[in-house]
This record gives sequence, C-alpha cells and structure tokens, in this order.
Amino acid sequence: MSRPQPLVDKTPAVRLIKGQLMVAITITLIASFWGSWSSLSAGVGASIAVIGSAYFALQAFRHAGAGSAKQIVRSFYKGAAGRFVLTVLLFSAAFAGIKALQAGWVLAGFFIVQLVAWVSPLWDALRHKP
Repeated sequence: MSRPQPLVDKTPAVRLIKGQLMVAITITLIASFWGSWSSLSAGVGASIAVIGSAYFALQAFRHAGAGSAKQIVRSFYKGAAGRFVLTVLLFSAAFAGIKALQAGWVLAGFFIVQLVAWVSPLWDALRHKP
C-alpha cells in the first residue's frame, strides 16, 4: 500500500530561508564598507525580513503533511498575519531601542532580503521549466 503524498511541499520554503540568510549576511558585509553603524543597520533590516519569513514558513507549513486543505489554508493565513505583526513590532523595537540606526540601511537590508522572497518563485519556475 502506498503512502499518501502531502498536499504541500515545504522544500521551497526551506530553500528560500537559506537564500535569505545568505543575502542577509552578504548585505551586512557590503554595508560594513560604509562603517559599523551602516553594517549594523543593514543587518537589523535584513534580520527582520528573515525572521518574518521564518515565522511564516513555520506557521504555514506546520500542517504540510495534513490531508485537510482547510487546515493548510488556515495555517497560511495565520502565518501571513503573524508575519505582518511581527515585522511591525520588530521595526518598532529596532528604531526605539537603537537610536543610531541608519534608516536607509535598515530599509535597504529589509527590502533586498525581501526581494529574494519575491524573486524565488520565479527563479524556481525557470529552473524547473519542462
């Protein structure tokens, strides 16, 4: 008897988080050429994006092996809402807690890492083109 296949494959999400971590490290190192506060600021922004994506992936794919599509969809919505709230809280905490943050670098780090999440599905589609 064969085993049922999961409705959702979490492999692309794991690959995405790894890619975002590599880009976060890279942007932090690049920003270090402009000084330690630039590097810290870019790292904070990049980390906020990675943490948000990791939270979403944990929530959304928590029931990846489940047979209920309704349960999977609910997990995706919970992950998206939680990611939004977590991102807002982390930005607020970062700017309130570290007065010397450079807003431009924080936003650059965040958006560059977030760009990985937007481009990743397109990249996967092009790589696995029939």
